[in-house]
Amino acid sequence: MLPIEDSYSELITSLKKHPITLLQAPPGAGKSTWLPLKLMVDGHFKRIVMLEPRRLAARNIAHYLASQQNEKVGQSIGLRIRGENQVSTQTRLEIVTEGILTRMLQSDPELSDIDLLIFDEFHERSIAADTALAFALESQAAFRDDLKILLMSATLDSERYQQFFNCPIIESLGRSYPIDEVYVPLKDETRWLNEIPTIIKQALNEQTGSALVFLPGQSEILRVQHALNDLPSDCQLVSLFGEQDKAKQQAAIAPAEQGKRKVVLTTNVAETSLTIEGIRIVVDSGKRRAASFNLKTGVTELTTQSISRSSAVQRAGRAGRIEPGVVYRLGSKQTFERRNSHDTPEILATDISQLLLEAKLWGAEIEQLSLLDTPSTQQIAQATSLLQMLEALDQDGKLTQLGTELLSFGADIRLSHMLIKAQQLDATFPGIYILSAYLVALLESRVKHAVDLNLALHSQLIKPHALFKQQLRFWLTRLKLSEVSELNTGYLPLLVALAYPDRLAKMRGNGYLLANGAGAELSEEYWQNDDYLAIANMGGHKGGRIFAAVAFTPNDITEQLSHLFTEQTRCEFDERAGRFIHQDEIKLGAITVTSQPSKQPLDKSERAKAWLSLFKKHAFKLFNEQADSEQLLIRMCIASKLFPEQFPTITEAALVANNQWLALYLEDIKTLEQLKRFNYFTALQSCFNWQQQSALNQLLPLRLAVPSGSNIKIEYQLDGPAKLSVRMQEVYGMTSTPLLAQGKLALLMELLSPARRPLQLTQDLAHFWQTSYRDVQKEMKGRYPKHFWPDDPATSIATNKVKSKM
Repeated sequence: MLPIEDSYSELITSLKKHPITLLQAPPGAGKSTWLPLKLMVDGHFKRIVMLEPRRLAARNIAHYLASQQNEKVGQSIGLRIRGENQVSTQTRLEIVTEGILTRMLQSDPELSDIDLLIFDEFHERSIAADTALAFALESQAAFRDDLKILLMSATLDSERYQQFFNCPIIESLGRSYPIDEVYVPLKDETRWLNEIPTIIKQALNEQTGSALVFLPGQSEILRVQHALNDLPSDCQLVSLFGEQDKAKQQAAIAPAEQGKRKVVLTTNVAETSLTIEGIRIVVDSGKRRAASFNLKTGVTELTTQSISRSSAVQRAGRAGRIEPGVVYRLGSKQTFERRNSHDTPEILATDISQLLLEAKLWGAEIEQLSLLDTPSTQQIAQATSLLQMLEALDQDGKLTQLGTELLSFGADIRLSHMLIKAQQLDATFPGIYILSAYLVALLESRVKHAVDLNLALHSQLIKPHALFKQQLRFWLTRLKLSEVSELNTGYLPLLVALAYPDRLAKMRGNGYLLANGAGAELSEEYWQNDDYLAIANMGGHKGGRIFAAVAFTPNDITEQLSHLFTEQTRCEFDERAGRFIHQDEIKLGAITVTSQPSKQPLDKSERAKAWLSLFKKHAFKLFNEQADSEQLLIRMCIASKLFPEQFPTITEAALVANNQWLALYLEDIKTLEQLKRFNYFTALQSCFNWQQQSALNQLLPLRLAVPSGSNIKIEYQLDGPAKLSVRMQEVYGMTSTPLLAQGKLALLMELLSPARRPLQLTQDLAHFWQTSYRDVQKEMKGRYPKHFWPDDPATSIATNKVKSKM
């Protein structure tokens, strides 16, 4: 009996009563197999769609469930993943990957005839799952109050999810079989991979049964395979990863031959919803390959990272699916306990262009969707810029017809743009469409190849890699094209520009400047003399190393990608030469393609823009010292901070960054010397309206009237109290320190001698009169006998004269 069976009745009740239910059940509980089949067989729902985060798991679950029904996939149990569509009118339980559900929702927001959505292994939090769930929640709220949603995982962040979705949680306690834990501390963290073969051999010697070994990627799998060439003859060594063909994957999952043990080297593709018979040992490297998005370069790179504790629990669960098992964890228990509880959601660590485009098609902005984690404004800005380059959004951010086509194409939106446009251009550029198919196959197969894409494609024509051939077959079939023996690679720059317009680059010093403004490293082996590169693949340190590119000239792409080019006039002041530079330029994003002296006369607004650029560079240090303006700036910053409801946000950095407040006042300035002498008091004051200016003078006055009748200037500072420097005789009769900004800003009184030398600093005048004044009085009577030094200054008459003239 599976653990999930004990919770079945409670789960059914919850699903009937609530729109959303969370199910937390450990690995091996039966939530991915027994439960959906039971829900279908019992007829609680007419049609169920279950989402699996991985194609391998989706395929195997569908085949397993179909076998339980003595059917083939496509009858009551359906399967829809990329490249496979096995559903029929008989289908009542459909296993899909998340991108498929998003397409179903976009084409039919009401999800006709579907009354239960199951999100399996929801803890993985792929961006596709987050997108599909956000749309499903809106569909549920707007169209289908009878649609039920079930979120399942062994390691849900239950409290947070329960609060966000306002729904019940059902827990299925207990694991099918117990799992022992063995920790293997590391002497040198940098050499962790070298320890894996030793741990595998140790586990095989100490335990019975087959072993599942979790490694980050294919390169690590290959290294460990080479190191395990001396395994006992009864051990069968196989690998399992997402890019394998189906036959090899099925061979890896199949039970070991009679009398043999199996050692399966795998990536996290086997972490969830997958049972490999005979496995009772897990060796966990504690590493995974995960997306790491660089906002500056716009590159999502796969990096090796430590997994979270929840992922480690998932991996260990593979050992206890069919009998008691054991997990060997690389690293100490203390290291394990210091890991994050859950992995960073993909939506916060990757390019969100696809999500943004899906939201536009759905008719919403990202901020309006019910997302557990909302992308940052920087992510949204970066994605918007890219989508405009790909012609998916217009300059107003509205979805275009081409944007809709990109989504329906069912591939990465960059590659979709390239393929759609290549088909349209084939009449003008014969052979560009077939070339695009070969290029997509090369990029998606991820085979190691020359950095120059010309060489890379020609080498695949001569001696194709198996993975390249697999991808090429897929794309030729899908695009209804035939294999060729020759390619016109002269179109490569245009194709790469269609897919990666933000990665068009121009040589700059020892590297390249990308159209998106980022920098890229110059390879020492390629293109030393090429001014321009169209980059298809980059990554490495800070996402800035070029892995695949082709040389081009702007003329190669200008006509077909005219929207990427802009004409503008640049005006700036050259401080070294002491003159204006006034140029007409053609820009490709951040790249200057051409620049020549402007044919237009230099007008006031252009000159003002040049001065503003100089101001942005030097800030307020650009101007000569001017105490009144500097004090106004400080007072405005203080008022903004202390009274945010009354004054707009003012900081020095913000005034420099958003400097249009200054523009109008600089139009008539013609020389740098004039600019330095410019008094910016009036311009700065204009940032406050008349009422705010009046309030500023009341709350933070420029001068303070003291009992002698004098108006003494106050000196303000950004951090710390304001300061009033005044001769002591002038504040006789003042019983307390004056208040500034309704008491929110302290005033430091610097009491001076008749010769204006400092005598005392105090923020509590009353206390000073009662205490330290006596000592000051004794000393000052002897030094300044002509001046008034009363015994009770708090009640005495203030004066700015000597005694004889009082």
